[in-house]
Parts: sequence; structure tokens; C-alpha cells
Amino acid sequence: MKAMLVLSAAVASLVARIALSRPTAVHALLPLTNFLGAVAGRIAFARLVITSRRGLGNHQERWPRLKRMDRIANRLSHVVVANSHAVAADMAARDDYDVHAVKVIPNGLDLSRFDDIENSRAETRLKLGLSPDEIGIVIVANLIPYKGHRDLIQAFALASPRHSGLRLFMAGQDRGIREALLDEAARLGVGSKVQALGSRTDVPVLLAGMDIGVIASHEEGFCNALMEKLAAGLPVVATNVGGNPEAVSGMPGCVLVEARDPADLARGLLAVLDRMPEPLADRKFRQQTMRQRYSIAAMVDDYERLYLAGR
Repeated sequence: MKAMLVLSAAVASLVARIALSRPTAVHALLPLTNFLGAVAGRIAFARLVITSRRGLGNHQERWPRLKRMDRIANRLSHVVVANSHAVAADMAARDDYDVHAVKVIPNGLDLSRFDDIENSRAETRLKLGLSPDEIGIVIVANLIPYKGHRDLIQAFALASPRHSGLRLFMAGQDRGIREALLDEAARLGVGSKVQALGSRTDVPVLLAGMDIGVIASHEEGFCNALMEKLAAGLPVVATNVGGNPEAVSGMPGCVLVEARDPADLARGLLAVLDRMPEPLADRKFRQQTMRQRYSIAAMVDDYERLYLAGR
């Protein structure tokens, strides 16, 4: 009962704000706010109500009540936006929704942050203690179980005997599993080769010093960390979940692997390692392709066209 009162108060507040400001569009982004925004937008006779799916619908399994709320939001929306075709397909399957009615607008990346990062490579490697003949493997993700760090450490241990000089760097905020991950690395005999860097505000510079990027997630919508690694020119081993296949499509040197499968992840790492050093042209191709596909300017243009439809 208390939750219903809180939701009702939130809807009433939104209705008042929408009625007062008369926006071109009401756009909600996350499961609960999708429901609130869609209901309030319709009550207030908003010209354009947009809701968004930013990831796969696994939240419906964790909180079943959200499934019904998602379906209500879908019906009340003029447009539903997804950030990848995989997310759109997942939504259509879960919510019995026409996939062709979903507008797909991929995430955009501030690619200016990656300009001239090659100039930082030597300094970054020096700070990390990476010698010229060592290979730096990096994952940028908060230390959360579904990001697959444990799978990566196990895969790294499987790949290490085949290639000397491998180092693994984990950049991301600890959400309570850092010590367990480092203990796992020690147990597998690679503790000295695995380093947890904590949160980083200089991700492009960090990536400039690396040789291989990894996305080991069990679930994703459209992974910004994957986009960053590609923008830095890295070959990437990524799990075949969510929008990951779309992001690496046509990218030379990138490998898709099964999620939750350390052996397959090790296979992917070895496939990339076996072609080291890779052609410089491959790195340049990945960087240029990212600029063509996923710039912030392109994303903003898509949203502007969508919003203008509400005028």
C-alpha cells in the first residue's frame, strides 16, 4: 500500500510538471521511470511519450512486478527506443511487442577523448610496470559478479602457459568482490600477474597502454566499455551477449565467446594472442569504424529527429 501511495504521488507530481511546462517530449529511460513517465505523460496529454530499454530484460526475472509495469509503459508510449537490436529483440520476445516498432538508437561515445592517445602509451606502460615485451590485457568494469571477472581470471590462467609475459589489469570500482578475485588469481598461480587498479578517470589513457581488451559480462545492453576499447583501437574478446555482436561486427581481430565459459574465453584470448603483433592497419580500422558508427553527434542527431516528431 505504501509503495502504491509513493508511485501515485510521483505520477501526480510528474503530471503537474508536464502540464505546466508542455515539453516537446517526455522521455523516460529506466524500468520504473518508464512506467511513471508513460502514465504521467498520457494523463497530461504530452505530445510525445518515449520510453527506453537500455539493457536486456533480466530485471523482470529479479522483480516480476516490473514485467507488468513494462508492458503498461510499452502500450502507453508513442515510441520505445532501444540501444541495440539485441535489446529490441529481447524486449519484443519478453513483452509480446512488435520488434519493428522499436526505434534503435545506439549509444554514442565522446571520441575526442581518444584523440592522440597513442602518445600516452609509453608513459602508461611505465607507470604500470609493463615492459615492452609484455602483453597487457584489460577489463574496464566495476567489480560486480555479472561482469565476469572470475571467468576472466580463470581464462587468463588457462592462457598464460601458452604465452609468457601476460599481465591482466582490472579497472573498476570494487563492489565487494576484489579480495575474492585476487584470492582466485593466487589460487590459480597467476596472482603476481593480475592487478586490480580501482576506479579510473583516465580510461582512454589506460587503454592506450594495453594490447587486448576484454568484455566478460554475462549480460549487456550496449556496452560502453566495449565501445571505449574499440575506440582505443584494441582487439577485443567479448562475450556473445546483448549488443556486443553488433559493436564488433566487421572489426578485425575481435572474437566473440560464450558467456560464463572460462574455457571459451581462454580460446578467444589465445586466438587474439596468436596473431600478435597485429597489423597497425587493424587498429586504425577499428578506430575509424567507431568514429563512423558511434559518435555522440550521430546519436544526438537521431534523438533530435525523434523529439522533433513531437512538435
